[in-house]
Amino acid sequence: MGNQTMTLAEQENINRIANQKHFLKEIDLIIDWTKINKVLSKVEIRRESVAGSDTYSAEVMFRILLIQSWYQLSDYQMEEQLTYNLMFLYFSHLSLENPIPDHLTISRWRSRFLEKNIFDELLEEINRQLVMHNIEVHEGVIVDATLVES
Repeated sequence: MGNQTMTLAEQENINRIANQKHFLKEIDLIIDWTKINKVLSKVEIRRESVAGSDTYSAEVMFRILLIQSWYQLSDYQMEEQLTYNLMFLYFSHLSLENPIPDHLTISRWRSRFLEKNIFDELLEEINRQLVMHNIEVHEGVIVDATLVES
């Protein structure tokens, strides 16, 4: 959501999840995204026009891929979850008022990360930061993904 003006819909989303305890909120606060974005700059698309289906930032798409990994979701399932899961929208920095990435866009970005050989580097950095906070993420289905202090 960055430096944009917040819409009423986005403010309502934030209000709805403000008092909820959720591991995605906790992880979002723990991760130093500036370090992640340095790596992501290798695949960031620079364009003057905002037209097209790849108008999402590399950080937004990496956040989506993290959710997919942690919740074991296919590209189709991720697309579906982004249509109604407010916490996933919040963590991904997507707006309720704008289109969400479809399954093909998600797949293209994963391929882009893999082609540039940064996917493993990104995951290692995320894990390194979580270990610094004595946190490990257990993958699972949506209802039981948890943070566990080690």
